[in-house]
Amino acid sequence: MHIHDFKSTSITLVKSEVDFDRLKLLLLEFATSIDFDLCYQSFLRELSSITELYSAPKGVAFILTQNNNTIGCVGIMEIKPGVAVVKRLYLRSDYRRPHFGKKLLKVAIEWSRQKSMKKIQIDPDDIHQGISKLCIDAGFAEISNPNELTAKRHKSFELKLNSSAEFVGMMAS
Repeated sequence: MHIHDFKSTSITLVKSEVDFDRLKLLLLEFATSIDFDLCYQSFLRELSSITELYSAPKGVAFILTQNNNTIGCVGIMEIKPGVAVVKRLYLRSDYRRPHFGKKLLKVAIEWSRQKSMKKIQIDPDDIHQGISKLCIDAGFAEISNPNELTAKRHKSFELKLNSSAEFVGMMAS
């Protein structure tokens, strides 16, 4: 059992070559920790173009560290105007605690809000198991989306966002 000091954690924007190497390692760990194949999501292509996918204007990624140890990540992409999608929200097994997942989810929501997104979506296949409950707790609703590859519908999560100005106005009233 590990005892973690939540105050010693930090979240950093992925922007340097070293950061992208750390992100790639986390994504590989994510892929080996799940019980289904990511090939249908072009995972290898994602890894080979990681710097383009998770850099402006297409997207962004953040790494969560504790005491200089990399413990998790989250990627966010704009999939169409006004709609962001959370990609690869992942925590290393020793750090799978709700407060770490909440911290990464909060960063994804706030980034989307600051970019004036109208909604943010999460496909359960893009996040580590156990995070789904955090999505519902954060106000995400289950939606049914068509899977373009199988033509079947599957469950996803979606949160409608207010703009930063609307959010501040709501909090002030």
